[in-house]
Amino acid sequence: MPSFIVICSCVFTMLLAPLLALASAPSPTIGSPALVIVPPWVNATQLAQTAQVAQLLSSSAPMGAFVVPTNAEDVTRLLENGAWFVIDGKRIAEFCAI
Repeated sequence: MPSFIVICSCVFTMLLAPLLALASAPSPTIGSPALVIVPPWVNATQLAQTAQVAQLLSSSAPMGAFVVPTNAEDVTRLLENGAWFVIDGKRIAEFCAI
């Protein structure tokens, strides 16, 4: 039983760490790249088009896309259309070496 608790704690920490990193990421700067994180059942490219926000790359990941918000209303529209997070894309791009 004690090993089960330790294993569950490790798995929970591994699952929670990336979510905490996303939640604590800085908010996007207007005019610079932003990363939009969407639920798995939402297409990130279509969400950006619906919100009328320009995409930085023509391709997107299964749950995200890089966009360039031109004003604060762009970020609000992305969130209203179903995005989970809109975070600073420059920091993520540096981390991923894009």
